[in-house]
Amino acid sequence: MDRRHLLLNEMGISQWQLHRPEVLRGVVTVVVAPHIQLIVVAEEDFSQSALFADILRALALQKEDCLCVNDEQVQHLELNHSARYWLLAEEAKQHRIEAYCLKAEQIYRSPDFAQFQSSPAAKRELWRQIQQTQ
Repeated sequence: MDRRHLLLNEMGISQWQLHRPEVLRGVVTVVVAPHIQLIVVAEEDFSQSALFADILRALALQKEDCLCVNDEQVQHLELNHSARYWLLAEEAKQHRIEAYCLKAEQIYRSPDFAQFQSSPAAKRELWRQIQQTQ
């Protein structure tokens, strides 16, 4: 023990050492459950929208089979099975996110949800992507 530790010990102050200090900085591994089949990467949470429910229906999935994360959280996913990803972001950001799409069975790409929701062309493009994989 160094002098500082001895002094603190004499004052009755215990010191602790963190085994995983990165957790306090917000870096946490997210273990993806085996039943998750679709990982949606988007900045905003739109999982309550009717459009999202329709898309899940087209993919023959339930809401419980889907995990919604943002682009920072996707970096910390721990995935032990294959899954489909749906990236909702601008094209340059999609390419950065793609590197973190572990065990990707399929990757669907769309603009951010606000643009996607108001763009018939973006909806047609997603439908085309879904049709190509089924």
